[in-house]
Amino acid sequence: MPPHKALFWCCLTALAVFCADAPPLAAQPQSFAPIVKAQRDKVVHINTSAGKGLGGGARSGQPFRFPDPNRGTGSGFIISTDGYIVTNYHVVKSANEIEVVLADEQTYPAQIVGLDAQTDLALLKIRAHGLPAARFGDSDSLEVGDWVIAIGNPLGLDYTVTAGIISAKGRNIFGNENLAYGEFLQTDAAINPGNSGGPLFNLTGEVIGVNSAISRRGQGIGFAVPSNLVVEVVRQLREHGRVDRGWLGVVIQELTAKLVTALALPAQTRGVVVDELLADSPARETGLRKGDVLTTFRRKPLRRVAQLQKLVALTQPGSRVAVEGLRRDSESSPWQPLKLNLSIGRNPASARAGEISVLARLGISAVNIPDTLRRSARLGEDVGVLVESVAPGATGETLGLRAGDIILEVNRTEVGSREALEAALGKARSARIPLLVRRGNKILYLVLARSDLAP
Repeated sequence: MPPHKALFWCCLTALAVFCADAPPLAAQPQSFAPIVKAQRDKVVHINTSAGKGLGGGARSGQPFRFPDPNRGTGSGFIISTDGYIVTNYHVVKSANEIEVVLADEQTYPAQIVGLDAQTDLALLKIRAHGLPAARFGDSDSLEVGDWVIAIGNPLGLDYTVTAGIISAKGRNIFGNENLAYGEFLQTDAAINPGNSGGPLFNLTGEVIGVNSAISRRGQGIGFAVPSNLVVEVVRQLREHGRVDRGWLGVVIQELTAKLVTALALPAQTRGVVVDELLADSPARETGLRKGDVLTTFRRKPLRRVAQLQKLVALTQPGSRVAVEGLRRDSESSPWQPLKLNLSIGRNPASARAGEISVLARLGISAVNIPDTLRRSARLGEDVGVLVESVAPGATGETLGLRAGDIILEVNRTEVGSREALEAALGKARSARIPLLVRRGNKILYLVLARSDLAP
């Protein structure tokens, strides 16, 4: 046999052996249409306004929406039949009014239930029932290369569908800002402005991520908050209106291969090193020391700093958690196994992060009364707060408040500033809270139910 033919047959034989040993590749779906048809009606379009009124979408005669500094747009998805909706924090954080548009083009005013800037998530509520609700999948089970589908409203183009794969997991795209704990999913499914807050589906129609960010420097690079993190954050937002994060009070660094050698640790040791313990921290009080190496937290092997930060933050404050690691008494001493039960404190920095004001829950914008209006209305210096706007369909409108009203008293206590109004509403504990309101030359009594101020 000629040499070149012999070489050809050898290469062909080697390729056959390689293919026989390699796992079979999953074929690309013939069509994503069945998934899109089944999940499309669970996705919503979100319009926001930082000014007065949401207004129409496109300019007359133009096919696209144009940017307005006082208005915004984004996506979201329904998670319960009674109107709870997930979107991004950055979509609604500055909004005075929020409008949700369903797939059948019905529109509803929405109220914010809770916000969490650290994971860029927000939970909204509309007054509707019998809605189709999306299911969450297990983002931890995702593999790089798995197919995913994004449905959203990029650039005002309603219900745009894009498909791609999971390009990477555990991306920390915001450096030290620690947004989403460095746990972003990276995908090449096309994501553009307006997709923010929309769902990323797997091929079984489960939400495995919330689309949150895009790369301005490249195409085909988008990022989503993984569903397992979303589920925990949304649970706390729904129950408390905010996320109460756990706290250890330690400064840590990743255990690199060079550091393993420098510290004379056993080869292949993985984990994080405790560099510093903050004063009065829970970690100091429960026996952790500077220089300790932590290898597991709640029986989960530790690999990255962001991983431990996430695990601690999502642990209920006040609970105790088992950790394992290594400790030595001095640089010349051998490393010994370490087991501790750490007490988790409440993160002081996040105690009020994302907490929604009582005025936001009422759906009203209130301001201190301008001096000219105060003089013309013959009001004292410390009496009255002006209602600037009332969101359509919000609790404030149902109560009977209107733009231009002046709130004089809350629960028979005079209020003379926006801060005093919020404080009085927050302190009121009776089931029914009377408001004394001036409208033009008339004095009105409105009664607010305490339950309307709950998350």
